[in-house]
Amino acid sequence: MFDKHKAKKADEQYKSELEAWQSEHDELSSAFSAAQTRQGSPSSDIVLKRGEAAFATVSNAGLVEDRRGAGHYTGGSSGFSIPVGSVGGRSVRYRVGASRGHYVQGSLHPEAVDKGKLVITNQRVVFVGTKKSIESQFAKLISANVDSGDLYLSVSNRQKVTRIHYGASLDGWMLLRLTLAMSICRGDSNQLATQLQAQLSELEAKRPQPPVLA
Repeated sequence: MFDKHKAKKADEQYKSELEAWQSEHDELSSAFSAAQTRQGSPSSDIVLKRGEAAFATVSNAGLVEDRRGAGHYTGGSSGFSIPVGSVGGRSVRYRVGASRGHYVQGSLHPEAVDKGKLVITNQRVVFVGTKKSIESQFAKLISANVDSGDLYLSVSNRQKVTRIHYGASLDGWMLLRLTLAMSICRGDSNQLATQLQAQLSELEAKRPQPPVLA
């Protein structure tokens, strides 16, 4: 009974590891092929320009912007009040003095302001939302960072950094696809193909093996 349970557990672990390995292998193989051929896919989400092709598309992406919370007044006032009469039996007073309080702005916090699709091509990154669309061309790109489920893009023709949320589980895939698209844009995808080929060889050597039961 114990041996059967142990064998079943080992088999389940092997299948789980093999599935994860196969997923990584398939993605590396796809990126390797694209780096060699420089061929992407058509897109139904954006109008592609001449020589442009899509290399990644993410649904349910969120556009994140900093929003300021509610502010408030703080401080007090000084002076004195003078009774000037009454209206309907109630005293009316006139206050003399100046307020010493001041308005404090609310703190900034990130907030999802739109939802849509993120499309990465060999020329640009485009967010197509329900409210607005934002384009970040590689030719004007200053920096691009992938961090904990967010893509940060800084371009020379826009003051604010564009932040697009896609989910932390896609970090590795996002970094690979963005690197692929940018390398094709720069014309050095052959170097990336060489690196991916080496990674594939290392990965194939680590293919999970079925359990051997005594």
